[in-house]
Amino acid sequence: MHTKSLIVAGLAASIAITVSGCDTASTPGAQSTTTPAVQTSQPSAQTGQPTPSGHAIEPGGSVPETAAVPATGTDADAADPATPADTTFPKCVTAQLRLDKGVGGPVGGDWFLRFVNSSSRTCVLQGFPGVSQTNGPSDDPVGEPADRDEGPQAPKPAPVTLAPGGAAQFEFITYPKQINDCAALRTTTLRVYPPDNTESLWLPWDNLICPSPQRMLVVRAITPL
Repeated sequence: MHTKSLIVAGLAASIAITVSGCDTASTPGAQSTTTPAVQTSQPSAQTGQPTPSGHAIEPGGSVPETAAVPATGTDADAADPATPADTTFPKCVTAQLRLDKGVGGPVGGDWFLRFVNSSSRTCVLQGFPGVSQTNGPSDDPVGEPADRDEGPQAPKPAPVTLAPGGAAQFEFITYPKQINDCAALRTTTLRVYPPDNTESLWLPWDNLICPSPQRMLVVRAITPL
């Protein structure tokens, strides 16, 4: 009996060692099942790569802060659609203007006359005024109206912007020596049409002029003061 008991005890110990060995062999299987879990988390880190626009998108699809920073200073002004790139003012009409003799006076038959913006709105003058000598603010010309000087030395027509109270000038030239060669006529008024207008302004003008077809008046384009 004692010998049988020893045999049974030995078998039990052998079985226990075998079972323990089986448990130890199963460990690699547990490790292999946990390893892919670590690997499957790797692709999520790839979402931080640059997008075609050159900005990295953070996980979850958020946009980098630099893409949302508003422009400031002059850049903001340039991008503001409410600020036009090029502001164009309307042409001046006769009712907005006043005619002055300007500064100086005649020098060898030259006058520098001025248009003054007497309105509250900014406007633009460009080109040549129409000028003639008459015997009243609404009378017909006496003699020939002024010719335009478009020669190479004359100023070229260009837009002149007149703010309220602003002024532009033009040169008006007469050739008084011609008076000695004609049966001169006396006039009392200088009648002036601003460019692109059919209503005129006038100044008192006590001067002689040769009758048609002799021409003795010249006008130049409007220029800034």
